[in-house]
Amino acid sequence: MTCFPAFISNFLGRLLGMLIAGLLVVSPAQAKEPDWAALDRLVDSQLETGEPGISVAVSVGGQLVYERWAGQADLERSLPIGADTRFHIGSTSKQFTAFAIMLLAEQGKLSLTQDVRDFIPELEVRPTPVTIRHLLNHTSGLREENGLLFLTGQTQATPTTADQALDLFFRQRGGNFAAGERQEYSNTGYQLLAEVTARVSGQPFAEFMQARVFGPLGMTQSFVSTNPNKIIGNIAASYDPAEAGFANAHLLSVTYGSTGIVSHPRDLLLWAHALNSGEIGGNDVSGAVAAMAARSTLPNGRRLISTNGQEYRNFRGLDTWSHGGSTAGFRSFLLRVTDERPDKQVAVSVMGNRSDLLKAAFAFDVAEIVLADRLEAEEIADFVPETGDQLDRYVGDYELFAGVVFSLRRDGDRLTFATFGEEGHLLPQIGKGIFMLNPARELRLEFHDFAKEPSGAERATEMRWQVSEDGYIPARRTVMQPVPQTPLNTGELVGTYYSNTLQQALILYAQGGQLWLRTGDAKHVPFTRYQPDTFRPEAETGVQRLEFKRDSRGAVDGLLVSAPLANDIEYRRIGGSNTSRQ
Repeated sequence: MTCFPAFISNFLGRLLGMLIAGLLVVSPAQAKEPDWAALDRLVDSQLETGEPGISVAVSVGGQLVYERWAGQADLERSLPIGADTRFHIGSTSKQFTAFAIMLLAEQGKLSLTQDVRDFIPELEVRPTPVTIRHLLNHTSGLREENGLLFLTGQTQATPTTADQALDLFFRQRGGNFAAGERQEYSNTGYQLLAEVTARVSGQPFAEFMQARVFGPLGMTQSFVSTNPNKIIGNIAASYDPAEAGFANAHLLSVTYGSTGIVSHPRDLLLWAHALNSGEIGGNDVSGAVAAMAARSTLPNGRRLISTNGQEYRNFRGLDTWSHGGSTAGFRSFLLRVTDERPDKQVAVSVMGNRSDLLKAAFAFDVAEIVLADRLEAEEIADFVPETGDQLDRYVGDYELFAGVVFSLRRDGDRLTFATFGEEGHLLPQIGKGIFMLNPARELRLEFHDFAKEPSGAERATEMRWQVSEDGYIPARRTVMQPVPQTPLNTGELVGTYYSNTLQQALILYAQGGQLWLRTGDAKHVPFTRYQPDTFRPEAETGVQRLEFKRDSRGAVDGLLVSAPLANDIEYRRIGGSNTSRQ
């Protein structure tokens, strides 16, 4: 297996403990009783003694039919997960934020086609206005919140408030692309939607959610976390696998809208039933629910899978809506199976406190057992491994994020995979246009989009970085120049660079003939040139790409700095040369 940049490993990859839990099975009338023992075995199969755990709940027709919890909520204190253990649900929070916007739209207090600056005028005026719908659809083009925070030295383990993040958004100039041009997952958009909710409703977002959703639904274990110092009862600690054990994955950030909700599997089933039934606390919210299910298309005609905080999938003949969450070591997933017959509506809620939990795959495995008598037979397409020239349509370079470019090359009848400019490793093909990159993480490369070149040859236009059943990150085909082989003149590059947008300075210095970066959080990171005047890191850092800018005389006078999903932030050169580590 090839070695990935540390950022990729951490970003895409961070069940479970000893069985110390309860089981509840209540059986409503069904055509065929699910195999509850098989579901028990599925949960048990994830367990290792003394490790972090999982909590699972299933409802049919709005009634709880299965509940099980297992493993450790707190390893240091040997506290097991119990009936009332709560978890941070990460991005599963987004559908609540989308619903708040739909409620306000239904009341005529806003329109989804309105410019977000109608409500948040502090944002930059952009050539193509960013609308509320753009934020809901992840098509705004605004720079990503987490990437911006990484550049300032902040992480999920840093006490970061919503106001701090908003101030960072207000200072931005430029973005990743024009609004509506394409889809790119955005936490920034959903935090802005929470702010819109607060300004339009006149209530803080946390109070709005309590008054309009949590309270009326009886979601007594749920709330929006807004204070990093607040003590939360009955909540699991979160963990990352580390060496032979686990390390604490601290969560002190309290940004919300994109994340921020603390909840429990049973509470999420109440929410799922509300979305299926169109009723909250006796109030008809079917209009808002219908708006949640509306899907949009891109200019190229592609219909969006992810919109309004949920993803639509046809799962073996059944319509489903789902979304997962990952924050620190917490993992969550809510899966809804919709049906015109209320007694056939199914919801699966999964939560855990270990970052390598494959939450989406687990939830769909649960659904396979619960829905066994309703699923269409799984189609297994005939597959003959492609060889020779057939593989050439995949060959090329694909940019996942700024500075993260992967190369596929053909070696006879096999493809190789590598970070651009490095040695390739053989890539097993497991289906037509599907290649396995990492079986342990169910990480695949998939190709579904092609175009014909003038020569008539068909070439993939995009590579999908498919992470288990959680979804994919698109990596567009890009044209790369050969890796420069000329000696590096570090003297013309070193110096101090400052960004007004981030109110932050970066110091570049030379050591051993190589360019190094010193950031404000005291990190020292070596960088390697992989394109003319363009560098990428050799170690984990928030900075993923440095691109030097030159004046009319060819002298370096600035930098464009990129982080994950936060591209080309301008830094100007303000200091003289730094020739050594400082």
